[in-house]
Amino acid sequence: MFGSSFRLGRISGITISVDYSWFIIFGLFVFILASGWFPQTVPHTPVAWYWAIAVFTSLLFFGSVVAHELSHALVARRRGIPINNITLFIFGGVAQMEDEPGNPGDEFKMAIAGPLASVGMAVVFFGIAIIFASMSATLLYSSFIYLAVINVILAVFNLLPGFPLDGGRVFRAFLWWMMGNLRRATRIASITGQAFGWALMILGVSSLFLPIFRTGGSLIWFALIGWFLVSAARNSYQQVVLRETLRQVPIREVMSTSAEAVPPEITVERLVGEYFLKESSPTLPVEREGLLLGTVSIEDVRALPRERWGSTLVTEIMKGLGDEQVVNLNDDAWDATNRMARANSDRVLVAEDGHVEGLVTRGSIMRWLQTHQSGFAHGQA
Repeated sequence: MFGSSFRLGRISGITISVDYSWFIIFGLFVFILASGWFPQTVPHTPVAWYWAIAVFTSLLFFGSVVAHELSHALVARRRGIPINNITLFIFGGVAQMEDEPGNPGDEFKMAIAGPLASVGMAVVFFGIAIIFASMSATLLYSSFIYLAVINVILAVFNLLPGFPLDGGRVFRAFLWWMMGNLRRATRIASITGQAFGWALMILGVSSLFLPIFRTGGSLIWFALIGWFLVSAARNSYQQVVLRETLRQVPIREVMSTSAEAVPPEITVERLVGEYFLKESSPTLPVEREGLLLGTVSIEDVRALPRERWGSTLVTEIMKGLGDEQVVNLNDDAWDATNRMARANSDRVLVAEDGHVEGLVTRGSIMRWLQTHQSGFAHGQA
C-alpha cells in the first residue's frame, strides 16, 4: 500500500511511521487553514499568525488520526491480534493487522473503537475551545473548534459502510455473525465497499463537469478517496483468500530442501567458491554439528574487502537468526508468509530441533499458488 516511509517513534510498543505521501495532505491542510478558515473566522490578524496556527492545528489533527488508529490497535492487541505499526499516508492513517479477528464480536469492538475515539477527542477539543473563548483567545478558539468539527466528520465518515472503513468492518462483523463465514462476509463487504468507492469517484468526477456538484473543486478529493477505497476493498478480500488458502498448505509443500548448510569454520573464500558459485540462493544457513547458528549472504561477503576473504571465517561475517527468520515443520505457508513480511525478507528457513530442513521463499509460495489456485488472482479461490 505504501511507498517510502520513515519511523516517527513508538507508542505502547507500536511503531508510528509516516509515508512521504502524507506531506502532500499535510501541506494541503495547512494551506486551506491559513488561506481560508482562519482569515474567515478570525479576520484582521497578521498573516504569519495564520500560518503558524495552521501548522499547529494540522499537527494536532494528524495526532488525532494517530489516536484513532491507536485505539484500533490497542483493542486488537487485547484480542490477541498483533499490530506493530501505524502508518500515516495521504488518505489518513492505517493500523496494519497481522491477522484477522477471531470472531465477529472482536471485529465489531476493533472497528467501533476508532470512531468512538474520534468522538471523544471532539468532545475534548470542544471543551478546550470553550476555555479559550472565555479568555478571548479567538485564534486558538477557532483552531480547537475546527479540530472538534473535523474529528466528528472523521468519525462519521469512517462509519460509512465502505469496507475497509470502520463502518464497513462493522457491516462485515454483522454479516459474519449472520453467516458464520468470514470469507463470504468479507466478499460481500468488499463488493459493497467497492460500490461505495465507485460512487465517490463518480461524485468527484461529476464536480468537474456539472455546476450543481461544483464546490471549488474540493469534491475531486472524493474521486481520489473513492479510488483508494475500491483498491483497498478488493485487496482486503484478496488478503482473506490468501490467508485462508495458505493456512491449509503444509510447509513441506512450499519448502525447498536444496539449500545446503555452510559450516562456520571455513573461510569466506571457500564459501564463495564451494557454495555461492554453486547455489542459486543469495542467503545460506550456517550450521555446526546439526545446530543452526545463523545465515550468511552474498551481501555479507560483498561488505568484506576481497583481500580478506582468505583469512576471514564464515562465523565472523554471519548473522544471527531472529524468530521471524525461522519456521518449523509443523507450520503452514501462511506462517512463512507472515514471518517474511515482519522481517521484510523474501525467504525463511525451515528448522526442526535446531537442524535446517529447508528453505521457503516468496517465489516458491507464488509458484504453489499459480499451480494450485488458478482463480486466486481474481478473488475466486
